[in-house]
Amino acid sequence: MRAVTGGKQGGLPRLRVTIVQQGGVLGGAERWQLQLADATERMQVSAVGLGDGPATAAWAARGWPVVTLPDERSKRGLLATTRRLLPVLRRTLPDVVVAHGVKAALVAVPAARVLGIPVVWVRHDGSFDGRLPRLLDRWTDAQVSTSAWLFEGRDPSNALVVNPPRMVAPIDRDAARAALGLTVAPGDLVLGMAARITRYKGIEDAIRALAMPGGAAWTLALAGIHEPSDPDELERLVKVAADLGVTERLVLLGEVPDFGRVVRAFDAVAVLSKPTPEVPWLREAFGMSALEAITGGVPVIATPPVETIAGRGGLAVGPDSPAEVAEALGILHDPAARTAPGAAGVVQAEGYPTAAEAADRLVDLLANLAHRPGIGHGAAGPAISVVTTVLDDQAALTDLLTALVPQLGPDDEIIVVDGGSTDGTAEVVLRGAEVDPRLRLLVEPGAGISAGRNIGIRQAVNDTIACTDAGCVPVPGWLGAFRVAHDRHPEVELWTGTYRVESEAVWEHALVAVGYPSIEELARPTPLAKAYGRLFGRSFDPTMPTGRSVSFSRRAWAAAGGYPEHLQTGEDVLFGRSVVDAGFDAAMVRDAEVSWAQRPTLRANLTMLRRYGEGSGNSMDRRLLGRDLARVAAYGVGAVVALRGGPVSRSVVAAGAASYLSLPIARALNGPSPLATAAMVPPITAARDLSKAWGAVSAALRRTRTSS
Repeated sequence: MRAVTGGKQGGLPRLRVTIVQQGGVLGGAERWQLQLADATERMQVSAVGLGDGPATAAWAARGWPVVTLPDERSKRGLLATTRRLLPVLRRTLPDVVVAHGVKAALVAVPAARVLGIPVVWVRHDGSFDGRLPRLLDRWTDAQVSTSAWLFEGRDPSNALVVNPPRMVAPIDRDAARAALGLTVAPGDLVLGMAARITRYKGIEDAIRALAMPGGAAWTLALAGIHEPSDPDELERLVKVAADLGVTERLVLLGEVPDFGRVVRAFDAVAVLSKPTPEVPWLREAFGMSALEAITGGVPVIATPPVETIAGRGGLAVGPDSPAEVAEALGILHDPAARTAPGAAGVVQAEGYPTAAEAADRLVDLLANLAHRPGIGHGAAGPAISVVTTVLDDQAALTDLLTALVPQLGPDDEIIVVDGGSTDGTAEVVLRGAEVDPRLRLLVEPGAGISAGRNIGIRQAVNDTIACTDAGCVPVPGWLGAFRVAHDRHPEVELWTGTYRVESEAVWEHALVAVGYPSIEELARPTPLAKAYGRLFGRSFDPTMPTGRSVSFSRRAWAAAGGYPEHLQTGEDVLFGRSVVDAGFDAAMVRDAEVSWAQRPTLRANLTMLRRYGEGSGNSMDRRLLGRDLARVAAYGVGAVVALRGGPVSRSVVAAGAASYLSLPIARALNGPSPLATAAMVPPITAARDLSKAWGAVSAALRRTRTSS
């Protein structure tokens, strides 16, 4: 299998999605996925088929990278398939894994969890009802179903119903019958069925109805899909027809992949799924052939709950009721009785989403799980005012504007608030403004970062704001990522972007591993990264943005009271907390990435960290200050135990230290100069923590003395 590469279509980024699904059957569930994938360019798809067959062939025909794994049924076989899937996912590293059905979820969830890849479970039927679906709801990041009733009795954490989309208009009757090779005698009527050839699809009920008075004028045309688990069913059905004397009125069409295209070949379509002793749980999840039929104006005969799809476009019959099917056929023998539900069905079909609309709903869910909201959309979106503050940042501002100006839309602007530079920083903006009036300079001597941002936001012409800092270089698409996030999700009014910390020297690599969140871990949070983030932080948190990459509405900014001007550092994180406390939603935008250069020396970085600690102390925010005080306590206790503790207490402290250093060392070993960087992790960790804690404690003490 070739790896999924690229990720762009027509200049727009695409979401990398791996689909895990039964490969041996091309039924409704598989066609649903194919329709949605065909209808969007927002996804770059790879597929894993459990077993080879028509579905696998359909994926390969589309040019998707495909891997086929054994279709196992035993617990041991499923575990073996999971082990085979793990290296496939490790090679492709998709943004999201989509698992269709219970078996696919049991295989995919463990492998995806190990690698930290978000995983979505798609449920198409009521199989394995009970405890197992509830467990999969908890184990997966989101749950998708094709019908609302499939969520009945469940408590999914992140549920979405995506009904199969309405079909394109089918070809006319004569062309459809010619395409199928279907010859119909004058006066005869044709009942179509598209179903897997298995008992629970109710094909036998349709055959038996042919032998009853109401069905005497009808022929059954079966577009049968081979079902590997029920290989003898077709032979049994042919025998039933022979025993009833209706063999000549049973036409076997074989598999018809484009059933919706030729649905007008039939005078009615039946969907007769029913429970059986072998499958007592069965209810048809949706019934795609019913939607295909009403799209073409063909009446439907359906068992519950599929009759709700057709609405007034069909007739409802009970499950396992050939007599009721025959009665419905008798009613539909009258052309006028077929015309009215046919017309009503067309109206009903118009209420279902188009394939593109349904695909957008699904991709939006997947994109949000990957922290890539709106990916693949070229939406114009809102105009954005970018605000940045500077003070003697001539070279850094030049780099920032060089990267950012090409990303501006016609109504965007960049507002640079200068706190009183003397090195030519202002001239950089003025020269740029002569060429591009979307650049604006505000000179406010003495204004700090918070005051400067607030000044710029008040002067902004747009109601959507983005902020970044001098010293940051936005990647191509940074502003577009914020724009499309606001456009697709107006309910979210604080979007936190990401930053990648540059490093060259070993101590810089170590400081990155120790002190900053990882974009890769945001994309694929492994169990270690998740646990470490909950305990110790160092992970991206949408409620705690930095000024390096953030966007928000003016309304949210005003509700939060603006950036806190009494703080010199930590103001951005406290601002984000205030926005959320004011009742606004916050979310991450992974693609809104900037690169950020560390200070040139270790001492300068430690001084910066001390000032960050002072920001926590001055804020008196329990969460921010609590982390720094906890570090002070931990180092103090650790030192005492190391000097005076017994073997047990020292072992406990050593285990705690190993846990604390685990993720930074793992990051170091996966980065440049791995061994040297890993060796630097413990001393860099101590220097970082103590510098920040010193700043926090000293500022908190000063604040306490001043207030008293």
